[in-house]
Amino acid sequence: MVVPENGRHASYQRLHFTYEDLLKVRISEGVLPHVETFFALRALSGPAGAALSDWQAVVRPELGSLLRLLVPLGQCLPSPSVLLGLTRGRARDTSAAQLRTGASGEQLREAMACFWQTAVEPYWRQIVTHVWRCQEELRRRLASGGVEDLLSHLPGGGSWQQQVLSLPDERSAEVRLAGRGVRITSSFFLQHRGRRLLQRNEGEARPTLYLPAPLAEEEAAVIWSAATGGDGQLAALIGAGRARVLQALTERRTTGQLAQLAGISGPGASQHTTVLRKVGLITTRRERNMAWHELTPFGRAMLTNLAGVVGPAGAVGGCRPPATVG
Repeated sequence: MVVPENGRHASYQRLHFTYEDLLKVRISEGVLPHVETFFALRALSGPAGAALSDWQAVVRPELGSLLRLLVPLGQCLPSPSVLLGLTRGRARDTSAAQLRTGASGEQLREAMACFWQTAVEPYWRQIVTHVWRCQEELRRRLASGGVEDLLSHLPGGGSWQQQVLSLPDERSAEVRLAGRGVRITSSFFLQHRGRRLLQRNEGEARPTLYLPAPLAEEEAAVIWSAATGGDGQLAALIGAGRARVLQALTERRTTGQLAQLAGISGPGASQHTTVLRKVGLITTRRERNMAWHELTPFGRAMLTNLAGVVGPAGAVGGCRPPATVG
């Protein structure tokens, strides 16, 4: 065990890999709203790092009295899957959160809906773009250097030696993957160095290892300013959901990619693209089993002339329960 400069022993979570585990290392393709909401809740009250300090400064005053409920909720939820269970009304996860916070299940879900709309949804397109880029860098390293090179250079620190991945953690633990492998997922709001989370998924063979999606202060400043600017004229004209879909078409994208960037379901994105296509703002081309969408000259001109973006929570009518969280 390593002794850092402050004289206290460092704790490590040690993941033991077999040869079979190395063959089953995967990198996530998507960005899940409940995962980012979970880590945003943790970052709300804890040491989030310099990259999230501006976000905290904006979000905390907007949440107001809800902080008294959201802060203890973020401290008691152990994993994204438990948060997902809470938003879906799963009895076990709801009762555990009720015991820790003293709130009813309905109050907890309403608070989570407002938190999503205030603290995560306004930045969703930028979050997805950043996490995609980080996960693509991990895939390139995996393809060029192999799985052991990937495990030797994971964001946030750690070491790879003799089939064991040692990660700094709040508590020491020995985890034997036993042939299940691991899924690696990057998170935008998991910015504090040394913070990770290994979630052993119920009903799934492969556990998930959540890692930071490194975010520099200058990158963060661009994201916060881009997400909060504008007057929402486009949203007022065609609706908030379709505005987010249209704004996500900075380049040709599939329906699934638009759903991720807009923070909506796949069927919802499909419905929005149908409407946008009918009014001449986008074109759609099918290639094999995928639909690819891009702006028409008219759509591009509208985005240029109505440069407003969907603003922070409250700009479109107060808190509402978002399907994307659950």
